[in-house]
Amino acid sequence: MILNEIGIELELFLLDKKNKILEPSLYGFPADEMGFLIELRSEHSYNPIHVDESIKGLLKISTKRAHKMGLETRLIDSIEISPEFKEYISSKYRHSMMPDHTKNLYGFKGSHHTGIHDNRATAGLHVHFSSRNLEETSCTMNILPVEEIVKEMDNAFLSQIKEADRILGEYEMKEHGFEYRSLPANIKVLEVCDRSIDILNKLIPYNLSKRKQ
Repeated sequence: MILNEIGIELELFLLDKKNKILEPSLYGFPADEMGFLIELRSEHSYNPIHVDESIKGLLKISTKRAHKMGLETRLIDSIEISPEFKEYISSKYRHSMMPDHTKNLYGFKGSHHTGIHDNRATAGLHVHFSSRNLEETSCTMNILPVEEIVKEMDNAFLSQIKEADRILGEYEMKEHGFEYRSLPANIKVLEVCDRSIDILNKLIPYNLSKRKQ
């Protein structure tokens, strides 16, 4: 039996009352290695509704927690930053020493691996794709058609990617599958989940029914 699954990694900003970007880890929020974004990770599932509900549940928890602290979570694609903030956050979290494992389908230079693009701090929504072959006594990972999936995702969400000035064709290989990284954080999560699993199921035949419950 082939099991195709997706998972979502959602990035968002934590702000104070003056709209200053805060470091989430200092306030007990799950944070990415770049230092200025909350990072939420959904469950993995073949069912897009389960993935959507999972990430929205985590988002609700983070938002309520921030409000109790007099802070705000903000789900937007980017925020303009000062040269001073860029220098501070890059130096403290050693952005220059972070290995860039991202790849680009079209050979574009630059990436979102530090989250800073020009004079803006950016937040994205990353989709993790994986496929397993399940037998009675074994489980093996299926090889994914990465380039085909990336092209399909780029085409499906081209207008949203361009509007947010994100980089097309960006992805990163993982131990199990890969992560598509071109989408902005404020895109509609359920739409992404639906399209992602449809693309995966189209390119890798499977024998699970497409029930949404």
